[in-house]
Amino acid sequence: MADVTAALPSGGSVALSAFGDPAADRLVILCHPSPGSSAFDPDPIVTNRWGVHLIALDRPGYGGTEALPPGAPHSLYERADDVAAYIASDERTADRISAADLERCGVIGWGTGAIVAAALAVRHPELVDRLALVSAPAPAHAEKLARRTFAIRDGREALHIADDDPAFGRHLGLGNRLDRMLDDAFLQGDAGIDGDRALLANAAWTHHLEDLAADVLVLTGADDPILDAEDERWWRRHLPRSAQLRSVSDSASLTVVDAWEAVLAHVAPTHGHLDEGLRDHGTPLVPKL
Repeated sequence: MADVTAALPSGGSVALSAFGDPAADRLVILCHPSPGSSAFDPDPIVTNRWGVHLIALDRPGYGGTEALPPGAPHSLYERADDVAAYIASDERTADRISAADLERCGVIGWGTGAIVAAALAVRHPELVDRLALVSAPAPAHAEKLARRTFAIRDGREALHIADDDPAFGRHLGLGNRLDRMLDDAFLQGDAGIDGDRALLANAAWTHHLEDLAADVLVLTGADDPILDAEDERWWRRHLPRSAQLRSVSDSASLTVVDAWEAVLAHVAPTHGHLDEGLRDHGTPLVPKL
């Protein structure tokens, strides 16, 4: 389950999970896939030693964030505003207790979460300076994926993750973390995925994608079973020319895990201004795997 629930200025609330080092002055937002929840750190060993304050938020209907009532506004821009409201609240808290500078942040989107992440960067360019899109389908493809009827019995198959994905042999505790994330995703039944179907139906935000000021990195697994060349072509056509698009060799559906260090290097290149000695903690902490 998410670590805490935060109130929003709109009167609603959002559940969120925090990872990494809260003392770091680099805030990074992680947007989960469909289905998914905030209860997932791609690689805790890397995250804990990087020097980053990593936050993931449950979208409505997932995890601890209640589903929206019928008729409530629900678009990518509304969800982007939720994230921006949380960031503003977190910044005010940081101002009270430390000298941390959280005015600008990095954003990571995994799978359909890449759509949410990109929309956030479009909606709030004053907040997002670095953006990483991992295993990102084109918007029309993302909507098609979200229209699928998911059920908890699908387990990892809901994210097209094969049991023999090579990432499981490379990353300790990965299966446990994925299963926790998927269990949390269905705590409210299909409410989360139903919300995502509606969320991804409107692609109006894409009209401003080429104007992004953020530094953008797009990573795709060379062996991804779902994405194809058309997805890459779509992002290449719509993102600024400065965007970097890379293929990750020997990686399939779990590129966000296989390339996690490269992702953090992009969104938090200065390690939250924590020197290596502080980040190392002497003896590395053993995270929950």
